[in-house]
Amino acid sequence: MKTYDITFKSYNSGDYPKPITAYVVEPTKMDENTGLMHYAHGWGANRFQYKEMQEEFADRYNLVGVGTEYRMSGFDFDPVVGRGATLPYDVSNMQVIDCLNAIRTVLDLYPELNPKRMYNFGGSQGGHVAMLMSVFAPNTFALAISACGISHLDEYWMSRAGRIFDADELAIRNAVQLASRVKCPVVLMHGTADEWVEDSHCRQLEQALRDAGQTVVSRYYEGANHALGPDTNRRDETVALADDLLRNSVNDKDIDFTAGKEIRIPCVHKQLVIDWSKPVAGENLVRWEAM
Repeated sequence: MKTYDITFKSYNSGDYPKPITAYVVEPTKMDENTGLMHYAHGWGANRFQYKEMQEEFADRYNLVGVGTEYRMSGFDFDPVVGRGATLPYDVSNMQVIDCLNAIRTVLDLYPELNPKRMYNFGGSQGGHVAMLMSVFAPNTFALAISACGISHLDEYWMSRAGRIFDADELAIRNAVQLASRVKCPVVLMHGTADEWVEDSHCRQLEQALRDAGQTVVSRYYEGANHALGPDTNRRDETVALADDLLRNSVNDKDIDFTAGKEIRIPCVHKQLVIDWSKPVAGENLVRWEAM
């Protein structure tokens, strides 16, 4: 099994000169069915949060694993300790683009990967990131998994971010309101005694996805905490809920990156435009326009 880091320029490197770093795991044996799975870490964590799971799943499911350390978190915040977050905090907007650009960078390294087997996992804030990745690149993933995830910015998470959000900034971060734009099956898991993210986040997202006609697998763990303890954990429940999907779920659409698609997401006063024909660090990859 080969493991290594990649770095690449931020898409707005003029404003954010730090490189983005991702941890990559290559399966022991690769073939025409080898796909890709992205792992999004939690608030203030780093690219190694799901290292063991990433390495196990590489061989278990024949997937190149990509764990992106997005801006303002982990070693990007503290290069020694690798924990913590810069305030005011982005909260799953530019960070989502960081993760999608990490996938693009890895696809350039492995052009032979099966584009029909692209999967997306995240926990806590990473669950928020994973769901928004499935909105910003709606034709790319065959499965999205959110473990104990944030689904929108409530008063608590806005206060933790240390900044004020306008209506459009809140809308582009609201996975509940954007649920109809998710085009792949979704797996959700949450503890009812989660001390960081109330299970109402998951329940609202589940209902919005079901209302939109999406395929959803969900489970709530009575008395479980943010890590799904004390009786289980996110890794074990990912296997329990998503094993068949990770082996067999495929996406029959042309993925957004190779097709160079332009994604327009209407919000309140403006729309976010993502032009996947632009290079990773290209100008106007992401922009706001009036509706």
